[in-house]
Amino acid sequence: MKRYFCINLFCAAICLLVVCFPSCNRETMTVGHLQCEYLSDPVAVESKEPLLSWRLCSTRRGESQTAYRILAASDPALLSEGKADLWDSEVVASSQSIQVKYGGKALVSRQQVYWKVRVWDGHDRPTAWSQTATWSMGLLQPSDWTARWIGATTDSAPASGETHPAPWFRREFTVDQSVRRAKAYVCGLGFYEMYVNGKKVGDQVLAPAVTNYDVRPLSNLFYFYDDQSTQRVLYNTFDVTGLLQKGTNTLGAVLGNGWYNQRDRREEGDMWYDLPKLCIQLEITYTDGSTETVSTDGDWKCTMAGPLRHDGIFTGERYDARLDLGAWNLNGYDDAAWQPALPVRPPAGRLQSQLAPPDRITRTLTPECKGRINDSTYLYSLPEMISGWAAISVQGKAGDEIRLHFYGEEGESFGQLDTYILKGGAPERWEPRFTWHAFRTVQVVTHEVEMGSESLVVKVVNTDPAQTGHFTCSNELFNKINASYLLTQRGNFHGSISSDCPHRERLAYTGDGQVAVESALWSFDMTRFYRKWFNDMDDARNRKTGYVPHTAPFSGGGGGPAWGSAYLIMPWAYYCFYGDTTLLEQHYAGMKQWVSYLETRTDERGIVVREEPDGWCLGDWCTPDRIELPEPLVNTSYYYHSASLMARVAGVVGNEADSLYFAKLAGRIKSDFHRVFFNPETRQYGEGRQGANVFPLAFGMVPDDVREEVFRALLEQLESIRYHFDTGILATPLLLKVLTENGRPDIAYRLMNQRTAPGFAYLLDDAHTCLWETWDGNVSRDHPMFGSVVAWMYRSLAGICFDENVPGMKHVLIAPQPVEDLTHAAASYESLYGVVRSEWRRSPGHFELAVELPAHTTATVRLPNKDSRSVSESGVALAQAEGVRYLGEEEGCTVVEIASGTYRFTY
Repeated sequence: MKRYFCINLFCAAICLLVVCFPSCNRETMTVGHLQCEYLSDPVAVESKEPLLSWRLCSTRRGESQTAYRILAASDPALLSEGKADLWDSEVVASSQSIQVKYGGKALVSRQQVYWKVRVWDGHDRPTAWSQTATWSMGLLQPSDWTARWIGATTDSAPASGETHPAPWFRREFTVDQSVRRAKAYVCGLGFYEMYVNGKKVGDQVLAPAVTNYDVRPLSNLFYFYDDQSTQRVLYNTFDVTGLLQKGTNTLGAVLGNGWYNQRDRREEGDMWYDLPKLCIQLEITYTDGSTETVSTDGDWKCTMAGPLRHDGIFTGERYDARLDLGAWNLNGYDDAAWQPALPVRPPAGRLQSQLAPPDRITRTLTPECKGRINDSTYLYSLPEMISGWAAISVQGKAGDEIRLHFYGEEGESFGQLDTYILKGGAPERWEPRFTWHAFRTVQVVTHEVEMGSESLVVKVVNTDPAQTGHFTCSNELFNKINASYLLTQRGNFHGSISSDCPHRERLAYTGDGQVAVESALWSFDMTRFYRKWFNDMDDARNRKTGYVPHTAPFSGGGGGPAWGSAYLIMPWAYYCFYGDTTLLEQHYAGMKQWVSYLETRTDERGIVVREEPDGWCLGDWCTPDRIELPEPLVNTSYYYHSASLMARVAGVVGNEADSLYFAKLAGRIKSDFHRVFFNPETRQYGEGRQGANVFPLAFGMVPDDVREEVFRALLEQLESIRYHFDTGILATPLLLKVLTENGRPDIAYRLMNQRTAPGFAYLLDDAHTCLWETWDGNVSRDHPMFGSVVAWMYRSLAGICFDENVPGMKHVLIAPQPVEDLTHAAASYESLYGVVRSEWRRSPGHFELAVELPAHTTATVRLPNKDSRSVSESGVALAQAEGVRYLGEEEGCTVVEIASGTYRFTY
């Protein structure tokens, strides 16, 4: 029997529209949605063999691709003539439509490539050519960079926690000819804003995305860390052709401290790199073919006498508008008082193009103004917790001060504060640039300035991956859990990492990431986001020992092997969702070394009992009661899980010797684990609490002869605590998985549907819109890690699973679980092939399941009805239904195979 990895699908809440309104409305098959490196028409691609993908669109059932032909050219005019001077793949007999490697002439820096594709269907009929798509190459060699890094000052006190006012930079230059194209390659550390002739370049904020930029002293660390990391710095690329003009032009930039010079929060140690610095390379191509480059160098001028007196990720901004610089980024500005910019040490990290999604302002909200709560404090309230900042519109006297304090649903501010000092006179508008806050209420303290309902709006800010999944069902608590997860997860997306919380710590904990990886993959397009974060893990790891730290980029933080194992668990999940083997090949050596590292952490029994020197292992984290689960039990479970996954990864990349080795290692770990932790008298592991039985059951570590007894012990333990969770962040999603896969989805439902603590019922109170860090909510109330349970809604309630043997949603399993009082569930997921949907409804004596599959995919459907004779599809008996093949009855279900298209099963 095939092994399936289940995936949750997210669906529109409208009943059965999947049948009436399919995602693709073309009967004749067409080719569209062309992507390069998972992006539409990307700029600054750096892979010399970029991955190309496309989608097929047709409403006819059973459409598939049997061959393709790609044409790539340096000019779109060539393509329109059917010519390809870069690559003609010719006709390739292949069903592959995603991750096709470019195979043409060698690509060089700055090169623009135009391409199109056509395919042949299952009847050997060619489609029309697709529309033309394009991509451009980035700066592939260090020698492509002529720009120099510049700064405003030197660091006279590198060990001090004090920071300087923000540096502002400008340069004027002349354009004498007509411009054909102008591209700007930009990096400012920690954050930057760039302007051309007074206009901000791009819609990104808090750019570039955070990485391990540079070497750093790393002093006063709370946790041991042997820094053997590698470094990289991301640059952004912009087409600024339309911003240039003939004659004089002005480039401007302002820098924030960001993570590069984060000196405000020092609980984990002193981890800053250096003072802010800037690198810009503007390349202009004129219509006559000549070129010119304007770069950061000694001709730039700078000042630190501007209005942004302080900026910190954790502590906010202080802005004194009395020091406003005027039209500093426009032509003709008097910069006589500015100083020449200083050449500074470049960061150690190599510049690489940022293809990961940037942070953006994604929404603007108008909070409720509740007026004064005392003589100097105004209160503004939002309907939900968000991550972002407040923008103010005020008027007053010069020197009037406004302090904005930001409070989350915990009732704590965590030191989040913005201060604005008025210039005076005319109305003034201001919002921060280089910080973000997590909050639901804003307390505005001012003794002089009148505030009203129009004085403040809120801008929601986060890394902006597209939403790919939707889920709804008849249980409103489950809908609220899903909505709260989406809100919480978005609020913790910053710099293309997922943080633990967006206010108190803001750290990219790998353990938190791995428990929620499936929920994130269902809910968002994580193709580029995760590739970037996996690179962060690769940079942070110790290449001598194989150790992977608990945060990446490394920022301190506690954890254990379940955290470092994210470097295996998350890429494997990525592969299962997207079918991308190149990612596994890229990180193969590091994954393999992580398993080898764990082997060095074992005692004479083969049990993992330690990590780094002077460190400790958390085991699981955030159980409802004091953690009694032995840390070595959890550690060794993840050691086994990592070895088992490594065997599969090795098999996928074709390393059979490694696959056999790690399979054998996993067998040895399984034997050692059972010998040490299994209690033959109680027929369970350890004390049987807090996931002691869950980990071995979930990871397949329990010998077959005692598996039923261990599962029975788990059921008895859950009954003894009246079907409440007693698990932490690691075991909670695994518990739901174990129950469902062992035929008890009803108990999983009872756990999730609990209306008393510990559970998720707190979300039914409108005072709580985000997920809590702990079951009692006594710490952060904006933590996405327990959002891991959303994956269960997709894969179990809506019932969409993928076949591990055909990854990337090329073949899926539809197996809905109508349990307890649930009367309907609906989910949809935008896979690389297109939208997959599953929606079911039931009423007394009637069940209906609607399924939609994109062209070029198939599915196995398990209908919860053992009498196949009573089942029809779109009003036709199964035996006569087009695209349906009856496979038989299995475990009380009618099983059929379906081709692509839309279907409605009823009985």
